[in-house]
Amino acid sequence: MEDFFKFEAVAYERTKPVRQGRSSSMRGSRGERQELATGEPIDIYHWAAVALVTALMCAVLGYAAGTPALSRAANVTSFVFGTMGGALMASGVVRSLRARLAAGGRLVVPVVKTH
Repeated sequence: MEDFFKFEAVAYERTKPVRQGRSSSMRGSRGERQELATGEPIDIYHWAAVALVTALMCAVLGYAAGTPALSRAANVTSFVFGTMGGALMASGVVRSLRARLAAGGRLVVPVVKTH
C-alpha cells in the first residue's frame, strides 16, 4: 500500500516583489488596477445594491430563524440595511441630478405618446 501522507512539496520564491512605494508613472505600466485616489468619489449605486442585497439576506434569515428572538433581530437588521440602501440610492439620484443641473443641462422626462 502506498504512503498517502508523504508530501514532498517545494516552497517556491515569490515572483512578484513585495509592494513598495512606487511613483504614479509605474502604476499603470503593467496593467495593474490603480488604487482609489483620495478625492475620487465612490460608486454609490454599488454600495446601495450591497445594502439592499444584505437586507434581502437578513429578511430570508429572519423567516428561517428558529426562535422568535433571532427572527426579530434579523428583521430589524433587514430594516436597517434596507433603509440605508434606499438612502444611498436616493442620494445617488440627487447627486446625479445636481451634477446635471450644474452642468447646465435640462431635466427632461421622456414621455411615451400613445395613439
